[in-house]
Amino acid sequence: MHPLSMRALAGALATALALPALAADPTLSKIQSSGTLTIGYRKDASPLSYVDASGQPIGYAIDLCQQLVARIQSQLKLPALQVQYVPVTIAERFDRIAEGKIQLECADSTNSKARRDLVGFGLTYYYAGARMLVRKDDKREQLSQMASARIAVITGSTGQTVAERHKGATLVPVASTDEGARAVAEGRADAFVSDDISLIDQARLLKGAVKVVGPRMSVEPLAPIVPKNAPDFQHLVAQAMKDMYRDGTARQVYRKWFEHPLPVREYSLDLPPDRLLSDTFRRPDTFVTDWTVL
Repeated sequence: MHPLSMRALAGALATALALPALAADPTLSKIQSSGTLTIGYRKDASPLSYVDASGQPIGYAIDLCQQLVARIQSQLKLPALQVQYVPVTIAERFDRIAEGKIQLECADSTNSKARRDLVGFGLTYYYAGARMLVRKDDKREQLSQMASARIAVITGSTGQTVAERHKGATLVPVASTDEGARAVAEGRADAFVSDDISLIDQARLLKGAVKVVGPRMSVEPLAPIVPKNAPDFQHLVAQAMKDMYRDGTARQVYRKWFEHPLPVREYSLDLPPDRLLSDTFRRPDTFVTDWTVL
């Protein structure tokens, strides 16, 4: 073969070997071709994901994902990358990821084995646990004491899974955290089972009409959702999150949302990171122990 032809062939092979890592990933291809990354968020998952007075998404998970996107943008060399936010519900979040309508969901989703059959996850950014919200004058503190009670649960949530393990109670389906808390405060339900962090926020928001009781009934690693068939995008997300944890960025974001007054709410939750999250910040890893019902 002519030397020029050999050089041309070698150059073509080198180019071909360099490109597939990005081209083979449909999520990265879509982000690069459209110049847009779409983030799903929840309107009612304070302090992780909610909206400000103008309806713009804010929260701990939103801030972390903004930091995450900035690092991905730099890695992909896409200075003009646009970020769009799309509100999603608990019921539709996995479908929106699978359909490619969003590339990230940044809220309070639990990383579990069953869900990993449908979607992928980034690193854990909070460890929640199911607890119970009751009216301020209710003396019951255990789900086992609610045998004939009306228990509000968000359809499709891990709180519903926990409540279903305790027989005898009547489950009252609700669509959101706000609705579940109001159902208890207004007497339409005797208790509401959900992530403790959301319940603590609701108890503060409702100014003592309700209270959070009992021990954690589960250990649930909350993490951003990413598409399942996107290995390269998943790798970018994981690496960027590891960097954020190691350089202290994630801890700074945590301090803003859990140890200082919340925007819109104007009260502080005063919750330092627990041992599980502190360890994750120090030694970030993609490994996760499946959520556990205690």
